[in-house]
Amino acid sequence: MKKILVLIFSIFLLVGCNKPPEIKEEVKKEQPKEEEKFFSPYTGEEIDKDTYFKIPFMVIVENSKTSRPHSGLIHADVVYETMAEGGISRFMAIYHKDDSPKIGPVRSARPYFLDIAIENNLPFAHCGYSEEAKNRIEKEKLPSLNEFLYEKFYWRDKNRPYEHSLYTSSNLRELIKEQNLIKSPSKSLYFNSDFWQNTLDNAEKVSLNVNKYYNTSYVFNNNKYTKYMDGEKSIDAEKKIPIEVNNIIIQLTDITLQKDNLHIDVRLIGEGDCYIISNGKYIKGRWSKKDSNSPTVFLDKDNKEIPLSPGKTWWHIFDNKIKVAIE
Repeated sequence: MKKILVLIFSIFLLVGCNKPPEIKEEVKKEQPKEEEKFFSPYTGEEIDKDTYFKIPFMVIVENSKTSRPHSGLIHADVVYETMAEGGISRFMAIYHKDDSPKIGPVRSARPYFLDIAIENNLPFAHCGYSEEAKNRIEKEKLPSLNEFLYEKFYWRDKNRPYEHSLYTSSNLRELIKEQNLIKSPSKSLYFNSDFWQNTLDNAEKVSLNVNKYYNTSYVFNNNKYTKYMDGEKSIDAEKKIPIEVNNIIIQLTDITLQKDNLHIDVRLIGEGDCYIISNGKYIKGRWSKKDSNSPTVFLDKDNKEIPLSPGKTWWHIFDNKIKVAIE
């Protein structure tokens, strides 16, 4: 009997010394919010929030020999280059990521520059216009920043010949705010750096023999293309550094002389051949633009869109007859 009592007592002690298991409430940890990232619609590069919400705008810049060296083109995200009268090219530059204290020399508008501005949905700075461009600006109520109307946002450089001396700056953003012309970019270029790791044809040097008056070329060095015009390196007038870009677009089309034998038409709708050049390589494709309200896209032989590398772009729109050499 004593043995039984001892056994019962031992069991009682054993059970009493063991605490019942604690039931712990599961504490849900809040997942840290992923930080929002911002990418430039014009360069594909990651930028901070303040930069992303800067007001973008465009400026028409001349390219006669007397106008060189240019000011501020090194700060542009994208520069369009096409022809004007007399076999001379002209630029239309997009400014967004970087500020520029001096841009120019500023020149007059043409109808095809208006089409480029419409495609990008951006206000554009210029000084004057052809009669056709003037009529379209007024009829279509386009966001023109004409120096004729807003001269306080422009100035003359007295060290330059008068007709090549008009300049502006990123302070145009204040004018855009005043005139309630702030636009959201309607176009974002397509970027994919991995594409340019593929095996493609080499493009260490690019030459465009435009006509007997003008040629432009690029040399690939340190992962960028340095621009040359008429055999001379293109240097910024203020900073004394060369224009360097990550991407070169060559869009070939029909450029025809108007009946006045002076002004030209540049076909921007339809399709044609193109070359996309980046990272020391190139691919030939075709460009396509369905109508005035659609974007220009670049397609390979399989009808897939050709991307750019993140970075700055120089976009040429030249006649089918120019000589293109890539090596």
